[in-house]
Amino acid sequence: MKRGQGELRAGAARARIPLPDHPVLAGYAGHRRSREKADEVYARVLVLEQGRMRAVIAAIDTLLIPEGLESEIRAHAGIPFCALMAATHTHTGPGGLWPSTIAGWMGAGAFDRAQRDAVVLATANAIAEATAGAGPAQLRVGRELWAQGPARARSGAAIDSELVALRLETHQGRAIATLVDYAMHPTIAPRDQLSADWPGAAARQIEKGSAGAPALVLQGAGGNTTWDGAKDPAARVAAEAEWLLEQTAPMRDASVECGERQVALPLWQASPAVPWPFRRMVANIFALMHERKAPSGAQTRLTIGPLTLLGVPGEPVGELGLRARPVRLVGLADGYLGYVETPERWAAGAGESGKTYFGPDLARALGLWPQ
Repeated sequence: MKRGQGELRAGAARARIPLPDHPVLAGYAGHRRSREKADEVYARVLVLEQGRMRAVIAAIDTLLIPEGLESEIRAHAGIPFCALMAATHTHTGPGGLWPSTIAGWMGAGAFDRAQRDAVVLATANAIAEATAGAGPAQLRVGRELWAQGPARARSGAAIDSELVALRLETHQGRAIATLVDYAMHPTIAPRDQLSADWPGAAARQIEKGSAGAPALVLQGAGGNTTWDGAKDPAARVAAEAEWLLEQTAPMRDASVECGERQVALPLWQASPAVPWPFRRMVANIFALMHERKAPSGAQTRLTIGPLTLLGVPGEPVGELGLRARPVRLVGLADGYLGYVETPERWAAGAGESGKTYFGPDLARALGLWPQ
């Protein structure tokens, strides 16, 4: 971990991801293209600086962050930083980012180099703009257990209903950026529309109320979490985040710490939820998706004042988020290793274990379960 010293500075930017009229979509099995655009999609970036420390948080309107995408963004940005780059996980966002035929059919969308480049360049441009505009900042942080919120369990077990909201603002109180972390699968939009789903709608509402300052809406431990079917969950999330921030007092002396680590992972292993005659075949498919490379993952731990965010390169279930407290998990960050179930539920073939790529030790390797 590297700790910043001195004055806290912050900058933020939002860059539209330019796409063709009928872009490749990601989120569901098979190859799909959008029939129409319900939304524009964006890369939203927050840059934090403190002395020689520079940390970048990115919320990208797409399904996931495939292997190599973050490296390409860093190369185009051309400046050093510690990064927490996460997908909003919209299931109707730009696909074609993963250069794997198998991953494409499983939900990532047919590989499209132009769309991947569009995501890379938009994110790199947003990083450059946010860095150039960074200035002195103060911090607000609020968090609450929101049992009345729209998130509901999808496959049993506990969910993490906590809502976390963070705002950077000038010393005069003008918003620089807002960050919201809430666990709820973005599967609301029609499957044939390009849409940022509820995270994009919540971000737009927050931005409207803060004079256009970018709003980054991230996924928490939402692997087993869906929505309750009630009207306009995005508006509910945005309004609750604003209310939560109104209860907080600004902090000018908040410190920033950021660290990145490589994680050695267990071998590919199909879940007991897969019938035993097919488990070896399924494990081999996982290996082919990753071009048979030895599995590894990256994790970023970022502390901003009283809030610590821990990136998870996959979709952790709610119980893992509950166990991590007070650390707040950010799912779909810095890579994609599939779902992350608890070892007990994985061994029983329960919950989301049928969607995992690795065995029961994945949660342990990621530091989300005791060794």
